Amino acid sequence: MDRNLRAHFEQVIARAHAHLTSVEIAQNDVTPRRAILEVHGTFRDFDVRIKEIFAASGNLYSYYLLGAGTVIVGWDNYTDLRVIKMKFGNQFKRHMDDLIPHRHGYGKKTVELTSGFTAEKFLERLEQFSSDV
Repeated sequence: MDRNLRAHFEQVIARAHAHLTSVEIAQNDVTPRRAILEVHGTFRDFDVRIKEIFAASGNLYSYYLLGAGTVIVGWDNYTDLRVIKMKFGNQFKRHMDDLIPHRHGYGKKTVELTSGFTAEKFLERLEQFSSDV
């Protein structure tokens, strides 16, 4: 993995420290084959989880705001059968490994397709997300 990923991870960590309290870097590991960043923190009474994985097979992300262990809102592009069926309908079986950006609502009871999302956008909008509760 290249130097740009290390710099990107450092930028995400700096933003996490600017927006969150009790920041913990659960994982920050860059190897020639993949790079992983996982950050945990607190925003007001909410837990925040940020994870990014960069690999040749694809780039994964998840950004979640949690209240008492329940998803308040979250963005990710992990493989999700509901999302794949929503996007591809009857052709969903051809896309079982596709990474599709989507947003989870409260308790992961709702899901909607989105464009890609970033840790920076997520951290900047925490005030808005937490006031929607």
